Amino acid sequence: MLTAAEIAKTFDASFPFEDACSYDNVGLLVGRSGREVKKALIALDVTTEVIKEAKDLSVDLIVSHHPVIFREVKRITDESYTGLLLLSLIESGLAAIALHTNFDKGIDGNNDCLAKTLGATSFERIEEGFATVFDLPEEVDFDLFVKRVKTALSDAALRTIGGGKVKRVIASCGAGIDEDLIFLAKKEGAVIVTADVKHNYAVMAKDLSVRLVEATHYASEWGFTKRIKEFMAERFPGVELFVSKKNINPYDPS
Repeated sequence: MLTAAEIAKTFDASFPFEDACSYDNVGLLVGRSGREVKKALIALDVTTEVIKEAKDLSVDLIVSHHPVIFREVKRITDESYTGLLLLSLIESGLAAIALHTNFDKGIDGNNDCLAKTLGATSFERIEEGFATVFDLPEEVDFDLFVKRVKTALSDAALRTIGGGKVKRVIASCGAGIDEDLIFLAKKEGAVIVTADVKHNYAVMAKDLSVRLVEATHYASEWGFTKRIKEFMAERFPGVELFVSKKNINPYDPS
């Protein structure tokens, strides 16, 4: 019998939970450790729609990227969004495992997946910056690069800073950009591809002439579901796996 705790332990071996940021919350977050797992649903987020989907599919476990419990929970009631989700999970007997920042920077994790999606054949990890650095096979115009990013990520909502020619790229999934990454991009002459850029960092990038391509958070991390399905299929051949069809980009197409 394969249990939720055993699956979490296998994840921990490849994407160590201790590597997650101090503010993060990863591992088995909901459910009994001995819960038998025959079916699992993989999603970027745990939402009411995803939980309903899990129930309709009669799965035992949801594996998500973003943790359903992120901040301290003092009460579990239906008067808060987190409480509503937790009640639904518990009442349905569903277990939940999260792989977040430990997966972002792990080997074959989100940043690696993003770099490969953008065309990288080899890359260098920046562990402290949640990013990967790589060179394109050939130098291209910035506008053409932006079009390629849009196609690769299937994201219509892109915002950009800069122009010129692009050869070196820094890929940083989610909200990974910070001052150090901007200074590194300046030094390397690289274009940053990321998401959820705060105003102050956008101003800094513009002021320092650092090129930037900003996608949605979802688009920069959708590779999670594919990678986790591959990972689980290799290690847990007896578990029936589903990728959520309800966990989609929250923004309406423009």
